[in-house]
Amino acid sequence: MFLRDARAIFSCHAVSDVVTKMNMRLAKLAKKSKKAVIAYKIFDNWRIKRLAARGVVDTLHGSTHSRNSLAESLAYINTQFEDYLQYSGLTRQMLAGKRIFELGFGDNFGVALKFLAAGAVRAVCLDKFYAKRDDSQQRYIYLALRETLSYEEQQRFDEAIDLTDGIELNPARLKCIYGSDVEATPELPETEAFDLTISRVAIQDIYNPDNAFTAMDRMLASGGYALHKVDLSDQGMFRDLGMNPLTYLTISEPIYRLMAVDSGKPNRKLSTYYRSKMAELGYNTKILITSVIGRSGKGDLHPHKEKISLGVEYSESTLNYVREIRHSLDSAFRGLTEEELIVDGIFLVARKP
Repeated sequence: MFLRDARAIFSCHAVSDVVTKMNMRLAKLAKKSKKAVIAYKIFDNWRIKRLAARGVVDTLHGSTHSRNSLAESLAYINTQFEDYLQYSGLTRQMLAGKRIFELGFGDNFGVALKFLAAGAVRAVCLDKFYAKRDDSQQRYIYLALRETLSYEEQQRFDEAIDLTDGIELNPARLKCIYGSDVEATPELPETEAFDLTISRVAIQDIYNPDNAFTAMDRMLASGGYALHKVDLSDQGMFRDLGMNPLTYLTISEPIYRLMAVDSGKPNRKLSTYYRSKMAELGYNTKILITSVIGRSGKGDLHPHKEKISLGVEYSESTLNYVREIRHSLDSAFRGLTEEELIVDGIFLVARKP
C-alpha cells in the first residue's frame, strides 16, 4: 500500500499541502515495518530532489546548534577543532599561514573560525544544503567563542568576521558557499590550493563520494592533510525503530539508491572503501575507529583507535548483530568480516605526497 501511494504521488504534480500530508502519513506509517521505512525514504528522497530542482536547499539536516545550549555549542566546536589537531598530529603553531577547506559545515562555521584564530590565513566552507538556523543564536555563539580566545587570537578572529551588528564575513578570510557539490562549484577555482580538507560526518551523505574525493585531491596542496570523520551507521533509519543496526545493508542497491541518492542519506560506503580510495590517490593513510554498533547512547570510543579488541571495545553481543542478519545482507556486504561490519564510524587521516 505504501509503495502504491508513493508512486501515485510521483506520477503527478501534487500541490504542496498534499505532499506535506503524505509526507506526515508515510513518516507515521514508517515506524511500523522495514517496508514502510523504505517507502517513506523513497518518497522523502523524491521530495528533496523536487525541492532542489526548484532551488530550495533549506533543510534541518545539519542544524546541530539549534538543539544545543550555548555551552554545548562551544564544546562541540572545540571538540571538532581539537580532534583535527590530535589525530593529525598538527599543532596550533603549524597552522600559521595554512588554508582550510571545510566540507559540510552545517549551520555553524565556528570550526573554521578556530582555525583562522589559530593562524590560518583563509577558510572556505561548502555545504550542498543550507541548514536552517537562528542568526541571533549563531551570533551569540560566535561572540561567546571569541571570549574564549587569547588577545592575538581575537585579533585574527576579528579579521574574518564582524559581529558588531549581525554577522558579516570577510570573504578574503572566510567564505561560505551553499547549494552545490564540491566537484561542481564554480566559486572554487582550481588555482586555489588548500593545506587541509576537513569534514565531520559529511562524506557519508554523498551517495557516490568518488568525485568529491577527486575534487578535494585537486584542491589539496602537496603534503596537505585530508581529515574526515565519517559516520558509517544508518543514522537511525532502522535502529531507532528497534531493528538490527545493519538492516540498511540488507536492501538491494537499486532500491537503496531510490531512498538515498538525492537526500543525504548514508551512502553505505564502509571503511574498506575509504582505505582503498586513499590508496588509489596515493595518500599515506591512517583509519581510526570511532565507534562500533551496539553503543547507542555511549558516544564515541576515546581515544579513537586503529585496532579494536574483543572484550575491550566490543563484545560477543556486538558480533551477534552481524551473525543474526548476515544471511539477509545484500551481496555487496555479505562477504565482509564481522570486524568490518561492526565498525560504526571512522576518522580518516590521510596525507597527500
